[in-house]
Parts: sequence; structure tokens; C-alpha cells
Amino acid sequence: MDCKDLTIGDYVKHNGTIKIVDAVYLCSVSVHDPNEPWGVALSKLVHVDDIEPIKLTEEILMKNGWRKEPITIDGDYADWYGEIPICQEEDEFNYERIELTYAHTLQHLLRLVGVQKEIEL
Repeated sequence: MDCKDLTIGDYVKHNGTIKIVDAVYLCSVSVHDPNEPWGVALSKLVHVDDIEPIKLTEEILMKNGWRKEPITIDGDYADWYGEIPICQEEDEFNYERIELTYAHTLQHLLRLVGVQKEIEL
């Protein structure tokens, strides 16, 4: 990953566990465990090479209120309706030609269009 691709509040994985980004630096990020109470959760500084993005999946979309309407036109297509409309072709998701590969890219898009939604993983 690249630090330039992250913002505060993004979900990432560190050592196989979901974390939330608290701060972004040149080559590292500060993360905390979202399952810990805020007063107890301690931020940890990690090198950007030690974190990985969380792949956006149908399961994540469904957990967050999107509903799928399959389209049977020459392949595996679907429209997802929720906070914003998302198109799917096989395992690739996009919004108006903006590729949504990872959970944090969906988080960025929702923030940009003014949707105040906490993504559930």
C-alpha cells in the first residue's frame, strides 16, 4: 500500500486483524483495533508495508445495506442499490467508472459525496 492512498478513519488489515487508521505519515500509519473501547484502544505506529487493504466484497455491501439486482446481459453483472448506486462486473465494483476495489476506497467515495456512514466489516 501507499500512504497517499489512506486517510484517517480508513479500515486496513495489520497482522490479519482489522484496524482503523488514526494518522498518516510519510512511510507509516498509526492504527488501532476498532473492537477495543476507545479509552482502552491504543494506537500503534506501523510501516505501510506491514498493512494491507481489505478487499471490497458482496458480503461487505450487503452488511451495509446495499441490495443486489442481477443483470443477465452477456455475463455476470449486477447493480447494487444503497447509499450510492454501485455496478458490478464479476468481482469488480465501480461507481461512475471509479473502481472500488477495497473497503477504504468505498469509504473515501462515501465521504466525497457527503454520505456520513460508518462501514461495517
